[in-house]
Amino acid sequence: MSTKRLFSLIMAVAMLAAIVAGCTNQNGAPISSPPAEETAAPVQSEQPTQSEEPQQVSATGKGTLTFARTESIATLNPHMYTSDIESCCIEYTGAALYGYFYNDDKSGVSLRACIADGEPIKMNDNGTVWQIKISPDARWANGEAITADDFMYSFKMLLDPKLVNGRGGAFAEDYIKILNAKAYYTQTEVEGAVPTWEDVGIKKVDDMTIEITTSIAQDATEVMSHLAYAWTVPVYEEMYESLMNSDRTATTYGTDIDKVVCSGAFTYNAWERDAEISFKKNPEYIKQDMIQIEKLVMKIIPDRGTQLQMFEAGELDYVELNSSQFKDYEEDPRVLYSPSIYVKYMPVNVNNPENPILSDVNFRKALFLAVDRESIAKLLNAKPANYLISSRFLADVTTGESYRNSKQGSAIPDDHNGYDPEQAVALFEQALAAAGQDKVTITLTYRNDDADMTAIAETLQSSWPAIFGADRFELVLNGLPTSQSNDQIRAAKTDPTSFDLGFAGWSTNELAPWNGLKVYGSAWANRYDTFTSERYDELWTLANSSEERFDHEKRLGYVAEMESIWLDNVSGIPVIELIDKTLKADRVQLAADQWVNRVGFGWIYASVTDAE
Repeated sequence: MSTKRLFSLIMAVAMLAAIVAGCTNQNGAPISSPPAEETAAPVQSEQPTQSEEPQQVSATGKGTLTFARTESIATLNPHMYTSDIESCCIEYTGAALYGYFYNDDKSGVSLRACIADGEPIKMNDNGTVWQIKISPDARWANGEAITADDFMYSFKMLLDPKLVNGRGGAFAEDYIKILNAKAYYTQTEVEGAVPTWEDVGIKKVDDMTIEITTSIAQDATEVMSHLAYAWTVPVYEEMYESLMNSDRTATTYGTDIDKVVCSGAFTYNAWERDAEISFKKNPEYIKQDMIQIEKLVMKIIPDRGTQLQMFEAGELDYVELNSSQFKDYEEDPRVLYSPSIYVKYMPVNVNNPENPILSDVNFRKALFLAVDRESIAKLLNAKPANYLISSRFLADVTTGESYRNSKQGSAIPDDHNGYDPEQAVALFEQALAAAGQDKVTITLTYRNDDADMTAIAETLQSSWPAIFGADRFELVLNGLPTSQSNDQIRAAKTDPTSFDLGFAGWSTNELAPWNGLKVYGSAWANRYDTFTSERYDELWTLANSSEERFDHEKRLGYVAEMESIWLDNVSGIPVIELIDKTLKADRVQLAADQWVNRVGFGWIYASVTDAE
């Protein structure tokens, strides 16, 4: 199958999306990042992304679903998680007030109540006061009822200024802006005084009702979207408190499976660190009738070659294929295709004092123009990307129009996919002259357990010196396991010498690019980039908080300007947009025959015939 044909097949269903954290794309958790605020109807999928002749199995048992991930897990605390794999674990085991669930016909998903008892209730004319009732059927895994007190405590701890939980800032202000929440979390004065918890716009109305007051007008979908994030999963007060240190600056809640109480589709079963974590069905889950699988087993296998061997040996139920592996399975009917949310890009550490030429925008533009994206994409069965926002991001969820196909998104010139070696050399020479250097050496930190990243790194190591001159340019490769590579790049926030170039790719809100672009803004705590722009931050606020956000064309204009600012600054160098390939065992029968927005292939809704 050609790359062009493969991408056409995938983009036929690209009106659908998956991660925050990328979890649903691989693992189909029932809670996910929220939708665009315009979403009034379920997002639909038009055609299946399975192979043309899918093999059907008669799965009579509910079974055990076994799969692998490459990353390690550090915490199971919904207030503190930082990685995709941790988000997945929390989404498997925690229920939020709202979430995404399959429609009855499995053709799409919609944002609906989970622990909440219905949609938010608007309490005033201008849409700043909303009440959310909690379902009387909501239970913790231990059988206790979930009440308003559980959410009041959880939200208070999430915003606690002494704990400084990593997800507190996003909870304070994202889809909605909770009154005084950010000022309380950051201990910033408002009208001459620092707000107390009593000043924050979160109140208990009665035992089963909470009320949220916002600082700007919101609509019901925005409120539901905000309260569908994994970090709004409630924590269990008695345990959270018992694990708090004496000065109340930290809790060990979620550092082990016996230090967390679950409320979601599964509970934790066992955890062998850096090796395996397993889950078992939670009979107390409010939507437990949707779950057929009795057990999930997530193995931590950093090497994808080992994962594939385990799949072929019957030890895994599905496996993600990298580009080199896919060559052996291109015609295999077990392969499932889906669009990736990621644009793989190289963040540039513009603040590295040991390599100051990186601060020269002309040098960064030279690197950008020296990337032969078309050749790299052909090598990896991917799509060349000289842009930031992937094709899976939507301009309009009601029509399924891709942002890249919109008037605003298509305005970025794509001649030769940003490849212009002649102009690259001219800018390179200009940058070296300005720096007073005869030669430059750059180190590229990448994940050596990712075959695609390794292929890109090795290609650039040979192609860039060929363009700039081997006597004037050297690219040193620093291959590390995923967790170490990520840590080294993120360390630039405190250690500006930690890296020169790296690799990154964000799984964010593709139904609402205006919201998803927050991960590149200066307020996003977990970002890889050293990019900062006051105008970018201002545009994000306009697109997400101002009255102008209700003018759809104007909002898309803000998105386009944000993308242009990021690209013009070249704090990151986009390379390719991936196409995900998944090899599924015949013993797994999916709930739907298609990949759909926010649920992916719906692995946790599948049925598995266990070997006898």
